[in-house]
Amino acid sequence: MRCLILFFVLMTHVFPAHTQVGDYVVPDYKGMVESFFSLNDSTIRAEVGSFTFTGSLVGLSGRASLRQFELYSLTDHTITLALDEMKVHISRGPFFASLHHIEVFGPQQYVYRIDGRYFWGFDGSLPRQRLVNVHVYDGYERLTLPARAIRDIYEPNFCGRRSLFSRQECYSKAFLSEDGERLYIYMRNSRIPSLYEVTWIIRNGNYLGRVADYAY
Repeated sequence: MRCLILFFVLMTHVFPAHTQVGDYVVPDYKGMVESFFSLNDSTIRAEVGSFTFTGSLVGLSGRASLRQFELYSLTDHTITLALDEMKVHISRGPFFASLHHIEVFGPQQYVYRIDGRYFWGFDGSLPRQRLVNVHVYDGYERLTLPARAIRDIYEPNFCGRRSLFSRQECYSKAFLSEDGERLYIYMRNSRIPSLYEVTWIIRNGNYLGRVADYAY
């Protein structure tokens, strides 16, 4: 069953099609190497699976015991999450196409690579927002995620409401393992049909890597 789900996820998004003027296929390989289904560490796999959409596909939702950070502050451009003395700070800003190398495909100018990389955003379109930085402060030291971890992350979401009177929901979250060794910073970004999720993994104060998948 897991192999079948993996095949379906990859085949749905590896080759997105655009058919407004003729038929052509745009290759998209960004989700293959960093997918949840590529995780080998059983502990990290179980913990990441407990709060991600992709993990829910294999029945892992809520299975791991993790401590979730609370919303500490929120502005249009920043969000800070806190747990005890720890804080996770995420900032975003506008995307300026003139500062980047944009590659397009086909007569409809389908945007498929930015600065030579496949990117996470709204597929085929220039981003409106970019992720600027992600900081972690543990009460003593500050860790900044490396540029390679965030440079292809666009259309970041912080918090929002489904309707005017509904409760605010945050799409940026952070979780700490029970033993305090693993920190997970999670975002669910963009919008359907390009909604995606990314989780950065920090172990014992060091950036370990990330998991990224489509999230619908």
